[in-house]
Amino acid sequence: MTNKIRSEFFNEIISKSINVSVYLMNGIKLQGLIESYDEESIILKGNSPQLIFMHAISSIVPNYK
Repeated sequence: MTNKIRSEFFNEIISKSINVSVYLMNGIKLQGLIESYDEESIILKGNSPQLIFMHAISSIVPNYK
């Protein structure tokens, strides 16, 4: 993902407080709100904040309602 596409995606998700499902490379599914991000990681706020490294993420799916 290019930085521009990634920034647009994350900025929309964060600004609209859209819940996401984050699928990790090992198959684990995490859910919550993306609180912030940088080139190497995201902070996912669910039951407790989690720092997730980008290289561990397989996909991020917005849960639009």
